[in-house]
Amino acid sequence: MQFKGIGYAVHMGSSAQELTENLQTLIDCGYEYVELLPDLWRMWVGGRNDQRRLKQLVAVLDKFRDRLGYTLHLPLETNLFDVADLEYHQALLAAGIEVGKAVGATVLAYHAGFRLALPAGTSKPMQELMARERDILLSYADDVASWGGNISIESHGWYQYTSYTSFPEMLAKFVEEIDHPGIGLCIDFGHTFLSSQWHGFDYIEGIARMAPLTTHFHVQDNMGIPAYAGRTSFALGRGDLHLAPGDGIIPFDEVFSAIDFPQQPIFMLEIVRNVLDEGGQARMLEEAKRLAGLRG
Repeated sequence: MQFKGIGYAVHMGSSAQELTENLQTLIDCGYEYVELLPDLWRMWVGGRNDQRRLKQLVAVLDKFRDRLGYTLHLPLETNLFDVADLEYHQALLAAGIEVGKAVGATVLAYHAGFRLALPAGTSKPMQELMARERDILLSYADDVASWGGNISIESHGWYQYTSYTSFPEMLAKFVEEIDHPGIGLCIDFGHTFLSSQWHGFDYIEGIARMAPLTTHFHVQDNMGIPAYAGRTSFALGRGDLHLAPGDGIIPFDEVFSAIDFPQQPIFMLEIVRNVLDEGGQARMLEEAKRLAGLRG
């Protein structure tokens, strides 16, 4: 198998006890990694870490370090293209990286900058915004690499014409030009599929372009229909649905039969909503193993 292992984006729950139970469930299923999204614990308030909650989180994770590896999703609200409030966004990014170091995350999944709608946004050229973001990320890259971590810039798909990460070629070139071991690329298969349907590029070719630079995965499925006016609908199949692989129409078998991922990313399932069927996490693990083994 060309991957470090298989992981699951754990439901953080509303307490340390609930997170402990959820982690144990994933271990019992056979998962080797989990991804953390501490937003749900209100870890970040006003661009700062809640140190009490961080200590609680580390205490829970320490119980399982002999059985689980950890990745972290950096704060969802970070937007380094928001030039009016840039200092606040940079402070939030720094707080997220502090959490990543504290928990020993090998990957920090990062949502790149995106344009806000005018007049709240800016008319500055995209290349200028990207250059600023590059410099900010590089200012943290040495520290992240020093503990064996990687800031993995995630492919977008739901912002219309607002982020370079909606386009595989632009995202790949951005990471190539950075050329730092502490910064890589996270393919979100669902986001890129939505973007391919909206913008009209070939999905398989897009994944292949990003593959050599890929240090992390978010594996999730959807129907390829953008959310109109931001309104996700399971009933209509619209938006970033985070379905289990095979529950939507993304051609995962074609992807994993044809494409190599030489940096051996973690095969991270990001199925964060509506897992109602008993044994669903175990079922998804078996499907993940099948897909991950298609090229031997």
